[in-house]
Parts: sequence; structure tokens; C-alpha cells
Amino acid sequence: MKTKLYFKKLIAICLISIVCVCGYRTYDKLHEYKKADNIYTDLRKEKDANLNQQTNNSTSTKNKNTIDLSSINKDFVCWINIENTNIDYPVVQSNDNSYYLHRDIYGNYLYAGTAFLDYRNDYDTSNNLIIYGHNMKNTTMFSQLEKFKEESFFNSNPTITLTNKHGERNYEVFAVLLVKKDYGYTVANFNNDDEYNDFLNKIVDDSIFETKNKPTLRDKILTLTTCSYEFDDARTVVFCKEKNKF
Repeated sequence: MKTKLYFKKLIAICLISIVCVCGYRTYDKLHEYKKADNIYTDLRKEKDANLNQQTNNSTSTKNKNTIDLSSINKDFVCWINIENTNIDYPVVQSNDNSYYLHRDIYGNYLYAGTAFLDYRNDYDTSNNLIIYGHNMKNTTMFSQLEKFKEESFFNSNPTITLTNKHGERNYEVFAVLLVKKDYGYTVANFNNDDEYNDFLNKIVDDSIFETKNKPTLRDKILTLTTCSYEFDDARTVVFCKEKNKF
């Protein structure tokens, strides 16, 4: 009788412990989501103030639509915005591809991290700019890259805009892939035109949907990548072509 009572108490304690642990993990995750929301809400206000100040400065109209958050962090590269998504974030660059995985723009721990440019890229000269961002369960950061796996959204041609202190660079999607992380899409620089052409051909051939605006060797591209959950080490990768400047 005492043995049965003991085991009942033990089971009850185990169940209570499980509930407590699950409750804590849920609270911790929600706390992290809220923390990230607050940080990025404040940064968007800073970005908007930055834009408004330049717009209202009649002597500097040539600088309209520029963003410079280097006073907050010297690692700031640009701001990324994608039409018809909630992707509206600063992009930074470190000397490796791990520093900002779980750090905010201020360098403090943040599970959601900060979108970052591949450390091998030169923002002004690289043929393939590669930007990484987490696929958060609450659909923030780069989670809505998943929308490009819907053919109607892919074909709607939303504009992807990168903005820094020198102005805007606008892109349009030309391919979307669902691949393993070792697919070889993170090529930041090419030794010659043949390498670049082979890279572009492979992307177009492997795209989920047929592309109608394949880049030429004269075009620069933008690669946006995030984790995906269809299989182990899956990645959703969106390839974009820079629009012609007139």
C-alpha cells in the first residue's frame, strides 16, 4: 500500500515538473519574441526618423531614401524591405557568419538574431550578395520568405529593396529553391564569367517555378536564405536580380 502511494506521489511530482518545465519554456520563448519585437519596433522608428529627416531637408534632396544606422552600429550595411511581407529589418555584417546569429544590432544576446550579409561580400562590388535570417516560429525575421514557395506570390513580382546611406537598390525575384544547406548556393565571388554563368544556369534549372527574367552576366544578384522544415538541414533560398537603373 505504501509502495503504491509512493509511486503515485512520484508520478504526480514528475507530471508537475513536466508542466513547470514546459510552462517555463513557453514563457521564455514568448519573452524572446516580445523582446525582439520591441527592439525592431524601435529600430523601425529610428529608420523612419532617418528617412523623414532627409526628406524634410530641402538642401539635400539627392539623399532622399537613404538610411544610415552606423551611429548605432558600425556593422550596419543596409535596410531590407520586401513588399507584401513583414520583412523590414536592418542588415549587418561581421567578420564571420556566426556573430549575429543570436545577437541584436547592439551586440546583446537575442535569440532571433539580426539579418546579416555574408562576411565574404563587398556590398558595392560583389556579384552575389548573400543575406541570412532566421525562420522564426512567430513568422518574424525571414520566415515569410516561405511565401515565395507559393506560385502566385512568386509571380506577383514583389520588389525587394536594400537601402543604405548611398540610396536604394531594387531587386526582383527570379528563382526560389528548397535545398539542403550544402547545395552550394552561398558563392559570394566568382573567378570568371564561366563560373558565374554556370551558377546562374544551375539556379534557374533547379528553381521550383519557371523563371522569366534570368540574369545575364552583367547583372548582380541577391540571395536571401533561411532555414526550412521540410527535411533535415533544409533551406529556403530566394534569388533576386537587381533591376535596371534608369
